Amino acid sequence: MYVCVCLAVTEAEVEAAIAGGATTRDAVTRACRAGGDCGACHGMIEQKIEDHLEGQAAQSGTSRPSHPPHPSHPPLVGADALVRARGRAA
Repeated sequence: MYVCVCLAVTEAEVEAAIAGGATTRDAVTRACRAGGDCGACHGMIEQKIEDHLEGQAAQSGTSRPSHPPHPSHPPLVGADALVRARGRAA
């Protein structure tokens, strides 16, 4: 399954970036490009990071505090602007 359709980045590629140490959305983007275009996948990337970190905490027996989304990372575009067409002839 694609996480980032714009840049054709798969779920496996995002998970590999996270497993390799990417703990922020920006770090995932630097590692595999996911999230580097329209921003529609940012929520999914952030959820995958949270899931990974929670899984690590469960394995180690520690608890991880829940943090709200970072205020310096507002959506790049509004939800109404996320649908777009590529290469469509008029």
